[in-house]
Amino acid sequence: MNLAIVGTGRMGRAVEEAAAGRGHRVLARLGRGDDLASAVAADVAIEFTRPDQAERNVTALVEMGIPTVCGTTGWSPAGAESRADARGVPLLVAPNFSIGMAVLRALASLAAQRLAPFPGFEPGVFERHHSQKADSPSGSAKLLARAIADGSGRDQVPIAALRQGSQPGEHTVHFEGESEELLLTHRVRSRAVFATGAIAAAEWIVRARPSGAVRFEDFLERSRA
Repeated sequence: MNLAIVGTGRMGRAVEEAAAGRGHRVLARLGRGDDLASAVAADVAIEFTRPDQAERNVTALVEMGIPTVCGTTGWSPAGAESRADARGVPLLVAPNFSIGMAVLRALASLAAQRLAPFPGFEPGVFERHHSQKADSPSGSAKLLARAIADGSGRDQVPIAALRQGSQPGEHTVHFEGESEELLLTHRVRSRAVFATGAIAAAEWIVRARPSGAVRFEDFLERSRA
């Protein structure tokens, strides 16, 4: 693939390294203030920036007709996804590109359903990220809490967030009972897992050309077909 990477921070550099390892070519590396028009020849754009930049970047890429994968968290993609649907441009926005995290979300939902008849098991989510992460709680923690709430019928699930050191990402789902506790934990050891997942998702949307916005779960499910 010919890629445009939007975002020159740590994730942008990780994506470039992952792309090179899979034999892809980076046509453009774009940072804050750069003209996104230089991405127009790319097969796909991968965006990892900040919450205050993502909506403008992703909407502009969609308007140019460029299939886009976005991993920036802390913003609402509804408007950009609506434009992607209207124009039929592939767009995948996800707070986490780890396959392990996608499985954790499914397990958390299943556990919440199985434990719903037993109100003594109180759910909660704990997450820890590096001290420079902009949003708190993380988008992944919110997705886990929503999956638990939907599975258990609860109105909300508490989230505790810690910003400390250089941890790329750690999430633990707690089901605290009176005499026992169920813990489900996912711990990232390197940002490379997010970059590799984003590249794999980009390869899929270029190959499958879905019309409009899709979820990371769509990529995982349809890749098995």
